[in-house]
Amino acid sequence: MWQQPKTDWQPSDFFNIGDYNRIKGNLVEIRTLALTLWPDFPFENMGADKTYQDYGFHADEINKFENNVEHICEGTFPFVVGEKQIFYDNQPFIDWQELNRIEEACRLIYSNMRSRDSGRKTLAFTLNGGDF
Repeated sequence: MWQQPKTDWQPSDFFNIGDYNRIKGNLVEIRTLALTLWPDFPFENMGADKTYQDYGFHADEINKFENNVEHICEGTFPFVVGEKQIFYDNQPFIDWQELNRIEEACRLIYSNMRSRDSGRKTLAFTLNGGDF
């Protein structure tokens, strides 16, 4: 289910499991919507939602966000979403600017896809006496 992205990250904000699960869920929702409009494309499995019992975040998990934004753009429409970053273990973690970029990319892609989906032309016709 789509959740409104947080696009006003500040340097003092902390990234938590709610943020992680929102971004992951929004990427899955975007892919689901995209598959109603475009053929299948690569998409990396991001696993189950995190809980408070999970221990931290790993670079490969954040890289999957980055990769999936890129996969969506390559598989659908080349949305302008900024430059993909790659994170490494024991190196600086994702910062507020990158979180803003990813969440704004999700918002842009989702709103454009919703517009395309709702704007699709349909043809009403009668078949064998019944309306379809």
